[in-house]
This record gives sequence, C-alpha cells and structure tokens, in this order.
Amino acid sequence: MDIRFYKSFWGMDALPIEERVRVILEAGYDGFEAALPEVRQARQAGLQTPAVAMLFVTESDALRRELDACGEAGVEAVNVHAGKDWWDFQTGCLFWEEALEAVRESGLTVTFETHRGRLLFNPASTAAYLRKFHQLRITADFSHWTCVCESMLGDQAESLELAVQHTSLVHARVGHEEGPQVPDPRGERWLPYVEQFEGWWDRIKEAHEARGETVMRVDPEFGPPNYLWTDPSAGDRPVADLFEVCQWVKDRLRTRWSA
Repeated sequence: MDIRFYKSFWGMDALPIEERVRVILEAGYDGFEAALPEVRQARQAGLQTPAVAMLFVTESDALRRELDACGEAGVEAVNVHAGKDWWDFQTGCLFWEEALEAVRESGLTVTFETHRGRLLFNPASTAAYLRKFHQLRITADFSHWTCVCESMLGDQAESLELAVQHTSLVHARVGHEEGPQVPDPRGERWLPYVEQFEGWWDRIKEAHEARGETVMRVDPEFGPPNYLWTDPSAGDRPVADLFEVCQWVKDRLRTRWSA
C-alpha cells in the first residue's frame, strides 16, 4: 500500500504559495493540504503538486459547487468540515443525504473531518451517522475527540473502532484530555499520548489493508499558535518549531510503517 504524506499550509502564511510548496516537497512530503482558494492559487501559479483541498460547508448546495471547483483544480482528495455540532440528528441526516449524493456525483475522494464544532465532533455523534450512512468516509482527527470528551477515549472503544473502519484520511496530530494539541510530542512527558495515537493510526492502516486499499493519506496537521503553546515570559515565543514537529511525526510514522 502506498502511504502518502501531505503537509498542511496551516502556519506557513508568511511564505508565498510557491515557496510553501517547494519547502514541503524538499522536506519529503508527497503533497500539500490547503483550503480550496489556496489550492487554486497554486494551480494558477503552474504548480501541479498533489493536493488535498479543504472545504468548510453547512449547506449541501455549497458543497456541490465547491466539489465541482475541486474537480477543476485536479485535487487528489477533499477534506470537508461539515455542518454544526448543535444540529439535531434529523437535521444532520438531511444534510448527509444530500451531501453524500453530491459526493457520489462528483466522483472525487471526499472525507468529512472529526472536528470540534462540526457534525462529527465526538465519537457518539459520529458513530450514529456512520451506522446510518455506510458510505460516509471520514478524516480521522482524534485529537478533537480527546479534547471534547476530556479523556483518552478508553470508554468509547466501539465508536472509535467504527470510525477507524470508515477513515480514508488521517490528521496525525496528538491531543490530550484538555486540548487538541500537546505542546511538543517529542517531549518525554507526552510519549504515552504519542503511543496511544500511534496505536489508533496503526489500526487505521490495518483497516486500509484489510479493505484492499492501495493508498493511505496522512497529514501530521499540528497547528500554529494558539494551537501551539507559547511562553508568555519570552514574548509569547512558541515552545516548539511547528515545521519540525510536523516533520518529526511524519518521519516517525514513515519509519514505523516501513519496518
């Protein structure tokens, strides 16, 4: 199976689009992930680098339009932040019925992210939708779930396993009980959290292989401040280098899965 690593544009705003892509490719990534307008900018600059487009939608009509634009941009996959966490189940189901039809018509690889504030904001809500909509594929960012549930999900194994089986894109960020991002995963204090998340990502890889998938996509999507902790005694200087952290996770997983 071909495991492809993508680097998010998140936190790289100071660099021109062309420079972001150059740095990402030189660091050994296979492509980048970015909001659709940034993907369009890259294409307009003549860059045909493999890309995952990120969308933010609350209406199925908007999703349909933006999927058309993703097709025109020639993206490899699409990651969607969908809906609102305060929608009731019936409203969510109406959205999924229309959204998944738009996905089918697009012919694109489309996943929906497990993100705070969205329809898939916790394991229970996600599991309810996955049981009803078997074709729903997700972007697994379990760091949001550890934060929302204030736990390492030990009491939600069934919902977590269901999510694993429906995952087609991984956001490989390590969270904890009180936040969606540990300050620096390289620190000894956070090693148990890294290992917990790696176990979940291993299960996703195994599920891909069991389904006969030929490609698995991974983005070590750690974020800049205020996701990344800062030191107020040092002028709010970040406690870690964001690019180095993402690189460390990517290299660690590549080594782990090539052994």
